[in-house]
Amino acid sequence: MSQTATLFGQALGEYLGLIHDPAATLAAAVQADPEFIIGHTTLAALNSLGGVPGDAAAVREPLAAATALAGKANRREKLHIAAANAWATDDIAGAAALWEEALQDDPADILSLRLAHDTHFFLGASQKLRDLPVSALHAYAPGSRERGFVLGMASFGLEETGEYAEAEKAGREAAEINPADTWGVHAVAHVLEMQGRAKDGITWLRGLEPHWAPANGLAVHQWWHLALYLIEESQLDEALALYDAHIHAPPGSIVLDLVDAAALLWRLELLGVDVGARWQELAPFWGAHAEEHVLAFNDVHISFTFTGTGDEAAADRLESSIAAYAARETGTNAEVSKILGLPVIAALRAFRKGDYAGTVARLKPHYKQLAPIGGSNAQRDLLIQTLGISAYKIGDLELAREIAAERRKLKAGSPRSWAAYPALLA
Repeated sequence: MSQTATLFGQALGEYLGLIHDPAATLAAAVQADPEFIIGHTTLAALNSLGGVPGDAAAVREPLAAATALAGKANRREKLHIAAANAWATDDIAGAAALWEEALQDDPADILSLRLAHDTHFFLGASQKLRDLPVSALHAYAPGSRERGFVLGMASFGLEETGEYAEAEKAGREAAEINPADTWGVHAVAHVLEMQGRAKDGITWLRGLEPHWAPANGLAVHQWWHLALYLIEESQLDEALALYDAHIHAPPGSIVLDLVDAAALLWRLELLGVDVGARWQELAPFWGAHAEEHVLAFNDVHISFTFTGTGDEAAADRLESSIAAYAARETGTNAEVSKILGLPVIAALRAFRKGDYAGTVARLKPHYKQLAPIGGSNAQRDLLIQTLGISAYKIGDLELAREIAAERRKLKAGSPRSWAAYPALLA
């Protein structure tokens, strides 16, 4: 096997397992063979998925190298070139469709499957998250490591569409095949969160901690899930301690880690926890991304942070920058930012100021159609919690109870720690 093939196999395993640094391994692969088209396209795509803007060198340079080689490309390579270019130019839905096309040609193309799967996560496209891996399972041998990874993807998609029993079965099978399949372990964590099975969730994650804790691509997110279970068990001090130990943003944190940090602090504050100076400590890390506007989902979490610090000037700059971007651009994320991102951010800012009526006015028209903003049901539930608490605080018990009923459809039970808001537990 050539050095390039060896390095690419390593990078693919790192990407599927969410370990080490697949981008660095891909960079070594294309250095060994500058004409390795899929190496260039995958490097660009992984950086895009990681939140790097399309005009940054980490995306632009591998894309330029791949595009220059397009005349030598086969059909699959051409689809990957087009998909990576689409992502980089904010045609995120178009990128997903192109990777799906490659998958139709070869259901065993696990790279195209995972790239499409991750992209559908950012699009909030739950049915695609489910259908693509489920339909590809037949192409993988029972018990194989690759099938385990596909089962993990299928598990997450099934969970996002509310098929919890099938999701748990698939995720547990993925973990049996490979306990270090962090995505599969994570999918079961989502099932247990959505079913309100906090004790089971703590047991699940603690039992597999030696396998997922080294998976730097998703380790912080697993700690975040563990913190949610602690919140469900009303162990708020323990959840805050977990933030300090594992979830706070150290230097080098990836964007997903910053998302988890902001989301956990906001959840804790909803329950009356004093988080001290933690917003101020988090803000500089988000400040480096405040003008990028790669995903509205990320911008919402930047807004959580800037409003959390009380820095109105920074929050104003963020909102103005997003508005200008959404007015100027026409891509997938620009449209989501316009339709959902800006109203959600305005609602969050109103909430922070104690203007709960303003939060309801801005968020109520959108709360049943939040999926396109991206993320998972569990992550978007934070916005629904914020709306529900706002409705309760202004005495709109009809809306509060409606939200509670919707949450019971989505989640098997409302958090027990919401006892301060009886209308949301009714």
